[in-house]
Amino acid sequence: MARMSDRQRAVVLGGPLAILLVSFVVWLLVGEVAFLVAVALTGALLAYLIVEARGFSLELFERQLKESRTSYAQLEALQGLLWTFKPDAPWPSTRFWAASPDLLREITTHVLLERPQVVVEASSGTSTLVIALCLQRLGAGKVIALEHDPVYVEKTRAAIALHGLQEQATVIHAPLVQHDVNGSKHQWYDLSALQLPGSIDLLVVDGPPETTQKLARYPAVPLLASKFSRGARILLDDGSRPDERLMARRWAEENPGSQLEFLHLEAGAWSLRMP
Repeated sequence: MARMSDRQRAVVLGGPLAILLVSFVVWLLVGEVAFLVAVALTGALLAYLIVEARGFSLELFERQLKESRTSYAQLEALQGLLWTFKPDAPWPSTRFWAASPDLLREITTHVLLERPQVVVEASSGTSTLVIALCLQRLGAGKVIALEHDPVYVEKTRAAIALHGLQEQATVIHAPLVQHDVNGSKHQWYDLSALQLPGSIDLLVVDGPPETTQKLARYPAVPLLASKFSRGARILLDDGSRPDERLMARRWAEENPGSQLEFLHLEAGAWSLRMP
């Protein structure tokens, strides 16, 4: 059973005690009228508890309804991805640290419609596989993922090999190193091993983790800005978080003429279209 909150404990324990105290004081002052006061206060307390219980039930219902709709939307997006690619090997997880199915659908739609030749990812995982599958279907293009965690490097490489996508995808082990970004020090991916076959048409930013430092993903655009093609697009995951909101707006301010849009996905996302 969940523990009671401080407020619930105060109402459940303090309410009856307060009624007893008030009734006792009234009894000392006016005698038997105190019984009527006790009944009235008890009725008021019960009415309050009923209203609170009703409000809690409505809140719980709304939360469950929202969760059901969210689960349905993610299952719908995942089913669409599986129908699109019809993979011959097991599909990796799309929960926990992985990109959500609706973000993967957004990425898939973009790649299949706009046919980017060079895609770069800040972080790696299921999204790397999805992008590589799209490029394989299109018959051209390359996705290069920067990953600081050696465990995830091997996991993503294994998934790429399992699906036979080595020609379309490369995962670079890029430890976090210090960069000077617009006069500030930031820990971000080591770019020394990054070799691009052309200008970046799409940048997907889903790392490094927010625990790295304040505005952990901000360096992505400033450090790679000179490598973008005209009209390149940046997709930033976890867009509902305060840091991501701030850095997306900063990117837009630092690139006059760019177009910034919030995508109402499970974790929220930002789309920045470069001028």
